[in-house]
Amino acid sequence: HHGHPNGEEVFVIDGEFEDEFGVYPAGTWTRSPPGSAHTVRSPKGAILYVRFGGIVP
Repeated sequence: HHGHPNGEEVFVIDGEFEDEFGVYPAGTWTRSPPGSAHTVRSPKGAILYVRFGGIVP
């Protein structure tokens, strides 16, 4: 479980990952707003582009 004090953006390049809010296959872009938190899993593996911070509400 981890938090995002300044937000996070994720683009799934290959594979998939999941959290308590859903499953995200290749081609998916997600945004976690500042102050959010989640628990991430990737049973099958994934390649992700992750950008921390810099999200303006």
